[in-house]
Amino acid sequence: MNITRRSFGLGALAAASTLALPAWALAPLAGVQVPGVVRRKVGSFEITAINDGYTALTADLFSGVPASDIEAALATVRQGTTIPTAVNTFVVNSDAGTWLIDAGSGPSQAFGPNLGRTVANLEAAGITPDQIDGVILTHAHIDHVEGLVDGSGAAVFANAEVVIHEDEYGFWFDDGMMAQAPEAAQGLFESARRSLTPYADRTRQVQAGEVAPGLTLIHAPGHTPGHSVLHIASGDDEMLILGDTLHNAAIHTAYPDVGFGFDTDAALAAQSRRAQFDRVAADGILVAATHVAFPSFGYIVAEGDRFRYQQAEFQYPL
Repeated sequence: MNITRRSFGLGALAAASTLALPAWALAPLAGVQVPGVVRRKVGSFEITAINDGYTALTADLFSGVPASDIEAALATVRQGTTIPTAVNTFVVNSDAGTWLIDAGSGPSQAFGPNLGRTVANLEAAGITPDQIDGVILTHAHIDHVEGLVDGSGAAVFANAEVVIHEDEYGFWFDDGMMAQAPEAAQGLFESARRSLTPYADRTRQVQAGEVAPGLTLIHAPGHTPGHSVLHIASGDDEMLILGDTLHNAAIHTAYPDVGFGFDTDAALAAQSRRAQFDRVAADGILVAATHVAFPSFGYIVAEGDRFRYQQAEFQYPL
């Protein structure tokens, strides 16, 4: 018999496999995820991505190009026509205060049972609701505002003001606009009113501009009338929280002009999307977004008339 190093190794392995070895390092299956919390520094700011959970979108919510193009864009990231989609919120912390950017879905089951984890993940991050000085809203859809209240309708953030673009607040509290809305959209008005009313005496309606030191709200309408993005600047560092500027990183970068089913004005939303994408791509600005896979820190890269989403490397140490 010609014994080689390979045959000897295989023989030894076969012999070892017949022995009854104890499972010294066998760990039980956990069955649960660790808390959805990831931190990043932007100058003197500490940004904490908080995962509220996920919902399932469907490819037919995207319009403006053939369905085959949408499916091809999804295939590049191994997604099918049913798309597990993150819902993220963000804490912006500095010496001047602690702000929560959007509040997640709270007790609402409108988008399924796998949402509403913002408060639990805040607490896992060492942040209690009463430590939030302000909630800055990108807009007032269910998955951004229902987390402002608990199951009884009471305010969750006892010490926080709510900061919202005046066009957004005015739209959802306009009785005439609500009366004109299709029946399927009535629940969106009811949700916004239910979630915002407990904060009526501590709501700051704003126009575009600086809303706190280093934090600038930029009006980016179309998805909703007052939809806004948040620019964070500290020293030479900056970041843009894009809200619902993109609902899928593969689709809305490959096809920036594609509409989304919840847009109030899809053409205007596309204009806002291109404006923000052009800016962050040209300047290499770090971005984060509500519906990009958690923790959603990344970059928008220009590729001709289209774009590409590039995930940022994990930052450690802070």
